[in-house]
Amino acid sequence: PVTLKGHVHPKAQPQYDQGAVDAGFAMEGLSLVLAPSAAQQAALDGYLAALQDPGSPGYRHWLTPQQFADRFGVSASDLNQIAGWLRAQGFAIRTVAPSRNWVAFSGTAGQVRQTFRTEIHRFQVDGVLHFANTADPSVPAALSGVITAVRGLHDFGFRPPQPHLSPGYTAGSGNHYVAPADLAAIDRKSTRLN
Repeated sequence: PVTLKGHVHPKAQPQYDQGAVDAGFAMEGLSLVLAPSAAQQAALDGYLAALQDPGSPGYRHWLTPQQFADRFGVSASDLNQIAGWLRAQGFAIRTVAPSRNWVAFSGTAGQVRQTFRTEIHRFQVDGVLHFANTADPSVPAALSGVITAVRGLHDFGFRPPQPHLSPGYTAGSGNHYVAPADLAAIDRKSTRLN
């Protein structure tokens, strides 16, 4: 097996660890990220540059998802091998990207442990209970050049920062009023969040 580095969430720390989840714990949002070959990546980089160059014959020449998959996605043979491997491990395939660059699947924590050689534990962080893998996952060496990442091994989500808006003017009575400068500040902060 080959270990895929960088898959342990920074908040999955030992001091927050509440122990392993049950082997039957459902893991619905799993996916494998699939990489193009070096030649495909070089061709994709060229295609994207041409797509944006007004002087290029490929300028704004869009591809259908099927055309994109045929040029830049993993081969149908590699995809079949990956899907077959997942099914042999007991996972259910949910979706294959039309571009053939990811596969969504589901299973249990026990299947994840057996297949990817990582435990799924509960972590209590900032008063919220999460699940996460405790080690980087491994994949078979034969598939390591195609599989670049395993997603869905944790439920720590991205949370955008919440702006703290305070009024620029407070009356002697303690009431807050919105002045023109406040509206401009609110507009700037809401624009940055979108």
